[in-house]
Parts: sequence; C-alpha cells; structure tokens
Amino acid sequence: MTGRDVRDAGYLLLGPVFGGLWVALVGAIQVSGVASRFAPLGIAFFLAAHLLLRPIGRFERLLVRALLAHDVPAPTPVGYRRATAPRWRWPVDRWRWTLAVVRDAHSWRVLAWLLIRLVVGPVGAAIVLLYAASPLLLAAPLVPLADLLSDRFTLDAAWTGWLLLGPVGFAPAAPLLREAVRGLARWHRRLADWALGPGRREVEAAVLARAVRAEEQVRIDQELHDSIGHLLSMIVVQAGAGAHVFDRDPAFARHALETIGERGRAALGELDRIIAGIRDDGSDHLRPLPGVGDLAALLDGAADAGMRVRSRIRLRPVPLAVGRGVYRVVQESLTNAAKHARGCDVDVEVVADERVVAVAVDNPLPRPRPGGGGGGGTGLASIRDRVALLGGRATAGPTGDGGFAVRAVVPLGAALPDGAAACRLDAGCDCLGCSVRRTVPG
Repeated sequence: MTGRDVRDAGYLLLGPVFGGLWVALVGAIQVSGVASRFAPLGIAFFLAAHLLLRPIGRFERLLVRALLAHDVPAPTPVGYRRATAPRWRWPVDRWRWTLAVVRDAHSWRVLAWLLIRLVVGPVGAAIVLLYAASPLLLAAPLVPLADLLSDRFTLDAAWTGWLLLGPVGFAPAAPLLREAVRGLARWHRRLADWALGPGRREVEAAVLARAVRAEEQVRIDQELHDSIGHLLSMIVVQAGAGAHVFDRDPAFARHALETIGERGRAALGELDRIIAGIRDDGSDHLRPLPGVGDLAALLDGAADAGMRVRSRIRLRPVPLAVGRGVYRVVQESLTNAAKHARGCDVDVEVVADERVVAVAVDNPLPRPRPGGGGGGGTGLASIRDRVALLGGRATAGPTGDGGFAVRAVVPLGAALPDGAAACRLDAGCDCLGCSVRRTVPG
C-alpha cells in the first residue's frame, strides 16, 4: 500500500465513527426540541442543531484536506439584509436572521453529507478491513504447513482444506479491494466538493463578482491612461517646445512653462477625481466624467499646448455612455498625434446623424528622426475596446498618402445598422462613418 492508500483507508475507517457521532449529536438536539412542549424552546433547539452543521462542515473539510489530500473551498458566510427602520430593527433583524439560518443551503448539504457518511461509512470500513486482512488470508497455508512440520498434520482436519484453498480464491480479490478503497476515496472527494463547499449559486456569484472587479479594473486603467496620459503628453510637448526656443524666444518659453504648470495641476486634479470615484467617498472631486460637451475645451487645451488643430464638430444630444466614449477616442487620438507627429497639423471631425456618431482624426506623419522610435502603446487598443463595448467599430493605421488616421463609428441605438463596414482609411472610403461625415452639413 502506498502512503496515499493508507490515508484513504484511514479516512474510510473514520467514516462510521464521525458519521454516527455527528448524526447522534444533531439528532439528540432535534429530538429534544421536538419533545419540548414549549414551542419557542423547540424552535430554539432546532436552530441550535442547524447552527452546528456549519462548524461540523468546517471540521469535515479539514479531515478531507488532511487525509484525502483534497482542498474544498469554504462557502460564503450566512448573510441577511438588516432592517433600516430603528423602531423595528431588533425584531426584524432576528426574524431575517432566523430565516437565513433555516434557508442556509450549505447547512442542509452538510446534513445530507452526514447521513451519507452514516450509511456508506460501515461499507467503506468493511472494505478497508478486508483489504487490511488480505495478507493474513494469503498467508493461511502456513498454518497446515506448520502442523506438518510439527508432526501434527492430519488430512482429516476440516479446516485444513479451507486454509489451503482459501488463498487461491481470495488472491484475485485483493486488487479489487484495493481499487474499491481508491474508488470510494475518489467518490468522497467529489461528493465533498458539493456537500462541504460552496453551492452552484455561490460559485456563480463569485465568478460574477470577479468579472465585475476585473471590468472595474479595466475601466480604471483606461481612465488613468486616457486622462493622465493625455495631460502628460501635452506637458512633454510643451517642455520640448519651450526648451527648443528658450534662447531665441523667452516669452514663448515662459508661456510654455506656465502651460506646463496648468497641465500639471489639471493632471493632479484628474487623478484626485479618479481616486475619489474609486473610493466613492462623496468628495467634491467626484465630478461627472467628460463627454461630448467637453470636446471644445479638449481641443482648446491641445491648441494651447502647441498643437495645430483644425476641427469640425456637428453633434446632437447623445447618450452619456456614447458621449464619454467619443470624448476618450478624440483625447487618445490627440495624445498619439502629440507623441508621434509632433509639430504636424491635426484634423478632427466629430459628426452625428440620427443613427450613429462618426469620429475621424487625421494627421500627416513627419519623417522619422535619427534615433527616434515609433513607440506603440495601449492607446489604440483602448480606442478599439471602448468603441467595441459601445457596439461600434474603430480602425486606426497609416493612410495611402503617408498620414495616420483614426476612424470610429458608434451607434446611437443598440447596434450598428446592417452593412456597416470598417473604414479603408482613404479619401474614397464609403463606410458608414465616412458617409455620415460627408452627408452632415457644415
């Protein structure tokens, strides 16, 4: 027997012991409650017996982990919604707590586990004992052999035949008993996951909670990247421009430093706002997220930072989520242009009809400078992710005339109209976004 077989056998031997002990304990408390003529006392006994099931389940999980080498996750604690009215808080809370205890699915599964252990335990213990006794049965022929050597062997002894022929029939059963012990241990491991661990609804709730946390983390990452990254990019542009003309144009350098200070303070304020939003502490920094109404200020800020921006904004009222997505697309596009196309003109178009909002940001790419790196980042992926979450499409890449373009089309309804194709990033593109931009006047 291997070490694991020994632990499995030990667990099965303890099955009838603990199964009988727990069922006797819980049953005695339940019977005492039933025998009581005072109804509240009977209810108290019932709740006491039910409350014992969770500690028993905790002990059984430890036993499964120690002997069966199987880790069963702990279930979520019993919870209930507390009352809000101060006048009736105590009785309402006690009533809700009682209902939560009685409806606790984990406790009922532990009770089923104890009953199963009580019934299956003797079977498992018997198989283990037979398997443990198999070496003695296989060594049974040594008894008549000893009699023969001591001159006391007689062929008339009734038990001699059984001792000689018994091992012949029992030898094939030893491997079967070993597999039976292992199979029962595997069955207990699988059953323990259901009876002693969290239920299906608890697992689904935990998975959903993890997904919500992951989605919130992605949202925070995007907000930090888009907001703080944009402001830092503008600061870098201003610092480079001021250093370049520091000796020739001190007035411009002084203006650049003032702009850097303003952008730095804005970045700190944006960081405070995002952190306050994460904490949800009711701080004054918790302002609404920017939307399409803030596009003019965004473009003015880019122009103040030294970018040459030509814009065409033709919008109608849009949902808040769409407005925030459009704002971030334009902001990230300007950030990329400031990083990789410094000193070039940037054309920004944001137009909307009754179906979609179309965004286009174009800039010519300058010649690569010696030692300069292109440097990709997560900005374009962020644009595509944001637009995809809104049910739209986004495309970014070089154009045929040596420039770089970002195109996005976001539906105002649930999804894009049929036939919406990705933009080809050229002047003759007839995708939905380009068509809307050409048809919206102004």
